[in-house]
Amino acid sequence: MPRVNGTFSITDAQYAALDAGLSDGKSLLISAPTSTGKTLIGWWAAASGLERGKKFVYLVSHRALASQKFEEIQSLFQRQWLENDTTTLVCATGDGVVDGSGRANSAPLSATVLVATYEKYLALISAGGPPQDLSDVVFVCDEVQLIGDGSRGKHVELLLSVLKRTGWYQFVGLSAVMDDNGAAQFSNWLNLSLVKVETREKVLKIEGRWRNGCLVATSTPEGISPLVQEPNAKEMQLNGMVDELLSGEKKPVIVFCMKVDDTYTLAEGWASSQPFTQNVVPPAGLDLDSSLLALINKRCAFHNAELSEAERAYVEGLMQDQTIDVVFATSTLAAGVNFPLGSAVFSKWKRWDFDKRAHQPIRRDEFQNMAGRVGRTGQEADEGLVLATASSVSELSDLQRLMDFSTKETLGVGISPSDFGSLVIQLFAGGLCSTRQGAFELMASTLSASREAERGVGNVEHWRQHLDVQIDRLIDTHCLMDTSERLVVTDFGKAVAKSSLKPETAEHFLRFLSRNGEHISRMLPSPDHEGQDDDLLFIFCHGSLLSPEYNLTGGPRTRNLSWRFENLGAVTNPQAQRLEHVLFERPWVANPGAANGARALSEWASGASRNDLGEILPEVRLGLIENTARDVSWLLSAVSQVISSSSSPTLADAARHPLLASTNPSLPEIRKFARVLRRYAVRVASGLPSECHWLQELELKGPAKRLTRKQILSIHQHGLSKPHLLMDGSPEYDARREAALPKTGGIGYPNLVRDAARSWKVDQRQHFRARHTKNAVRHGCSELISRLYDAKGKTLEAVLMEIFADIGIECNLLDDGTRPAWPDLKIAFSKNGLVTDVVAEVKTKEKETALVPLTDAIEVISAAAIAGMGGAPVTTICSPGVEPSVPTAISGCNHLSIVELADLAEAYLRVKDGNLTIADLHNWITTPGIALTEDLPYKNL
Repeated sequence: MPRVNGTFSITDAQYAALDAGLSDGKSLLISAPTSTGKTLIGWWAAASGLERGKKFVYLVSHRALASQKFEEIQSLFQRQWLENDTTTLVCATGDGVVDGSGRANSAPLSATVLVATYEKYLALISAGGPPQDLSDVVFVCDEVQLIGDGSRGKHVELLLSVLKRTGWYQFVGLSAVMDDNGAAQFSNWLNLSLVKVETREKVLKIEGRWRNGCLVATSTPEGISPLVQEPNAKEMQLNGMVDELLSGEKKPVIVFCMKVDDTYTLAEGWASSQPFTQNVVPPAGLDLDSSLLALINKRCAFHNAELSEAERAYVEGLMQDQTIDVVFATSTLAAGVNFPLGSAVFSKWKRWDFDKRAHQPIRRDEFQNMAGRVGRTGQEADEGLVLATASSVSELSDLQRLMDFSTKETLGVGISPSDFGSLVIQLFAGGLCSTRQGAFELMASTLSASREAERGVGNVEHWRQHLDVQIDRLIDTHCLMDTSERLVVTDFGKAVAKSSLKPETAEHFLRFLSRNGEHISRMLPSPDHEGQDDDLLFIFCHGSLLSPEYNLTGGPRTRNLSWRFENLGAVTNPQAQRLEHVLFERPWVANPGAANGARALSEWASGASRNDLGEILPEVRLGLIENTARDVSWLLSAVSQVISSSSSPTLADAARHPLLASTNPSLPEIRKFARVLRRYAVRVASGLPSECHWLQELELKGPAKRLTRKQILSIHQHGLSKPHLLMDGSPEYDARREAALPKTGGIGYPNLVRDAARSWKVDQRQHFRARHTKNAVRHGCSELISRLYDAKGKTLEAVLMEIFADIGIECNLLDDGTRPAWPDLKIAFSKNGLVTDVVAEVKTKEKETALVPLTDAIEVISAAAIAGMGGAPVTTICSPGVEPSVPTAISGCNHLSIVELADLAEAYLRVKDGNLTIADLHNWITTPGIALTEDLPYKNL
């Protein structure tokens, strides 16, 4: 509860929410301006629900906002409300799903507290069918006006339509810019009580300056004042206005820019007349743009989507610390994040409209949301001041409309017939309908349908024909089967829905793998063959950027490749030239943007530096490569999931996509690439070679919890990326670590990293052991889990046989001491009606810091052949784990999978929970590569 001078102090909006029954579990829509404390209203709902034993889900509009809210939740709730159990908090975005410890989590819906973007949560609850009852969940939906967004609103609306059917304990919607009619329609649709507050807690003044005077709009705690015309002309030059605000101590000043390029040129223009007033030293390992650092030393910065995530966070931190006075930013800095802005200037308030081929004013809600970031509650300034200019009478009229606090932009329409293509697969895969009529009725129950019916003839019958077209498309792409009585989603369709891919994108990759699988399989690394891993990664990055996600095949684009990648034409591309015969599209120069993007991503994923990347594509900044890598990583990971789940050996051919049928001679090669693509997804996302991925998991006991990419690459370049070398305490390796990670600001990173490497696997095992032991209590098998983690050698083999027997799988001992060189176990899945048994070797290390090397990991292949079972799938179960270089080295092995003990324990408990079938377990173990917890399917019970 906030206090002022020791006395409780809440805003009008907070009081109104409590008065409307927030703490009693009443469902509300809070419509109030920025700076009225809506986030705290959400935290009160969370606390009230947690106190009653409910779960809490916080849905947000942007990935960066999810990260910020997750950090806030950890500080607010983890210790007091969740007994400091980091596994009970999960953050889920397009980047991945992690718990409070920063580790991957593949069961987010079981978390007590979940922060997610709207699209990610829709994908989660659609997997295996949404829960039938969510009456134990408190939902807080931030920036809920996103439901009317032209590009993303459809997913928000479909999600809320699903939640409306399943129900909830409490639903709290938060919005600063929803108009009266839209708020009433939204609250009526979801049966929410509308809490509407018009006034801000602090004064916000907007000045619309023009050559003959100044138009002033003011919002105060007492209300909204009428627009006032002042006759006195004021400063209209951008730099002059910035200096005026600085001299009035309205710091920091944000200059809103409509184009990314303007953030650079305008920042440089203002800073050119400013002296260097400080010498800021960036944190160790931060890869910071040199031109940005030069501006920072003049107390200035730019902020946009082309900065890396770390750079944006750094600039935001400097604003919090009052180290910079002026920031030139796009609207990325106004996406709901709370920063201490003293004032703002709109360099422009029009944006280029590609359809109309003209500059058009931005939407009023965007203008007011950006302006509202100034003078927020909790900031020192008593008044927020925003400046904008108009160069003509017609512009002044447009600006007056934007400045009018008394009127809000009409809520946009989220769903229209053009959106059905991306929504229909979710309806059927989520079990929400099974007929054309059922699909129509569900779409007709949406908010958009009711609003369109109000405007038209009272119904949306004309939607039916558009819906039928999309259903026919899903039948043609093998996502649906028409039985004449109902429509049945195929396993391929379920996988596509869960992945959020277009069906055409999955087919794009399947056709390529079917056509080229045999050839490119020979390029995979194997124990006796170095392979061409970087070349393969380039091929799949190129294919990703050419996929239907980036074009109009199968509906509107879901991803866009920045024009900067194509701006230079086809740059020199040795990989594309050398690999042209096996690329997704030939000639490679036909699409320069895709080829340039693939080269940048390939170099990035191989560890290229900022300077190296800048020499290849001078106009493409590191943050843009990072953002593109994030999109391609999502796509590769999604294709990996589709291949793995819809090519399971237990599936009948009639239930498969034709390209995944058992009669396709390329199926073994296609299936092999499921986990290869997963590994490439991690490489692209992190910008690191495969053998360095484990370094991201190190937990440092210092000011920074994790190593940065720059630090990891330095470790790799100094030959220290193998665990046993990084933890070596000899003088030689002490010197290497010091060369790779010099002390910065008195912080001894060499020793921090050495210690983190020594405890890496131990900490990881302790984390999973604690989680698994806790989960095992309800099944009465916690003692068995404890023995599983403690056992070594032959004792571990015996415990594994007990584990499999406990879930109804017979496990036979093959190496009984009388048959030298035979494998250890046979997991008899065939007795459960599955196609093949699995031959297993168990490898353990006595030390918790020691890992199973490649030679031991692949021994099962020859052992199975000696035992006369060479054609069977083989697996190596490793305790405590396997060396990080092994996943790449076994990529070319046809039938080998490797399972670490903690992942196997997770799979076992999923079966006990009923969240994993024996068929799913068999598919997970028999898919070639490393079997990770993240790959386990999860059903919504």
